Amino acid sequence: MSDSPSKPAGKRAARGQLRKPVRGREPAGDVTFIRIPVPPASAMNKNRPISDLIKAQLLHIQHAESARLPKHKRDGRRAEDIRTEAEAASYIEAVTRVLHPQGRKKSKRRKSS
Repeated sequence: MSDSPSKPAGKRAARGQLRKPVRGREPAGDVTFIRIPVPPASAMNKNRPISDLIKAQLLHIQHAESARLPKHKRDGRRAEDIRTEAEAASYIEAVTRVLHPQGRKKSKRRKSS
């Protein structure tokens, strides 16, 4: 184990802290756990130009939007006009909200014994 303090499983780790593995979900046998550090706050830059990966994702989202939604429900933005990560996030969120109005299903919390 590491000497760094960590929060109980199931709660989000603070920036720079490592997450603990969830108890009761460890596979049987010899297992090597790889701890993944949380990225620093400085990693977020809303004004950063979009990468080729995000451009490809925008094209996929635009295709899904045009294939599934009638014209009056479409966002209207074109993938070619989106330049920053903030614009891409806003567009992806808007289209996803319309395509999946039920949103994310929340898992039921088990009572602790």
